[in-house]
Amino acid sequence: MDTNLQRHTSRVSPTGPQMVRQLNRRLVLDLFRDGEERSRADIARQTGLTKPSASAITDELLAEELLVPTGVGSVGATGGRRPNLLRYNSRCRAYVGVYFGVQRTVVSIADALGRPLARAAAASSVGDPERGVRAVRALVTRASARAEISLERLASVGVAVAGLVDHRSGTCLLAPNLGWRDVALRERVEELLGAPTTVYNEAHAGALAERHSGVATEVDSFVRLTIGTGVGSGVVVDSQLFAGSTGIAGEVGHCRVEDDGLDCACGNTGCLETVASAPAITRAVDEALERGEISSLRPGSHVRLIVDSARQGDDPARAALTRAGHGLARGISYLLNVLNPELIVIGGAVQDAGGLLLDPIQEELPRSSLPQNRGCEIVMSSLPDAELDGAVLLARRLDEAATQAG
Repeated sequence: MDTNLQRHTSRVSPTGPQMVRQLNRRLVLDLFRDGEERSRADIARQTGLTKPSASAITDELLAEELLVPTGVGSVGATGGRRPNLLRYNSRCRAYVGVYFGVQRTVVSIADALGRPLARAAAASSVGDPERGVRAVRALVTRASARAEISLERLASVGVAVAGLVDHRSGTCLLAPNLGWRDVALRERVEELLGAPTTVYNEAHAGALAERHSGVATEVDSFVRLTIGTGVGSGVVVDSQLFAGSTGIAGEVGHCRVEDDGLDCACGNTGCLETVASAPAITRAVDEALERGEISSLRPGSHVRLIVDSARQGDDPARAALTRAGHGLARGISYLLNVLNPELIVIGGAVQDAGGLLLDPIQEELPRSSLPQNRGCEIVMSSLPDAELDGAVLLARRLDEAATQAG
């Protein structure tokens, strides 16, 4: 179990009959987490509990409003009375996902099944982490009002941040593009919202979302690259997120890919981030415009506009994406040679680029990686908000881990 989750779930374990009852209660609750309706007979059959035990636990969960009645079902093949149906009360608790991006801070409120209900956003606070964290309370209040769900139902919070995170302490060690350093995010968010909180790097959260509901749902070992103001990666090995000893694994954006490259925000030079990030792609177009090359673009164009122009044959736009693709190939080669994943997923600002980015990656990759890695597929992500989705998923997992701990 993640040590960040252990912090909130460690307690004295019950023994004897109390433990058995808690395990059976958890068994019934887990059964309903798929959102489906069931009768008491279904509960007994699917959990293996005796009918009296299943009925007693069901009555308890109904009294606590964790389960709710939904009507009656159909008569079975053998006849008899129509069964009363129950389902998990999706409004019994709420989860909050927070994404501290470089441009925006976004909050999502989800129900007990992890389904998003509402969100709220504000400009991120660059250079002032305390102001940025304080804004979360107002965003959560706004989103919960839109979702018509009381903050008293808030069970847990998941945070994704565009920076290096020590997941053991919940501290943002460094977010160079936000101007944040050594920010006790978990501690401050817990103080503001009064709920257990877990904190991860944005790329790690995005990888969890990709494994849960994206293109990697059937893949055991993969890497998800997040291309935005920076370049990060979330590594999943044997279906488990690999965060490293302190939580900063996957920082491929700060691997050198150019010997005579530009200065990076991390303090080094020639990092992948200086070649393939969204600002790097925009800068490459701007430099072409300064040289007098013909383009439909203006200085400072957003990457998505650059992608659209490249599709129309704009030469500076295509050249910028090609350069980024070649740089990504060199960065990906590190991942392939070290991790040997089944799949590489590219998400973020460039995920609509398709072949404009994938083709130069495939062109350059054989020059940098072992030939035995050429079976690894490289695809674009299908999730537009993977980092925020991952934050909600983290919150739900934190709550479920606490439930399992009793």
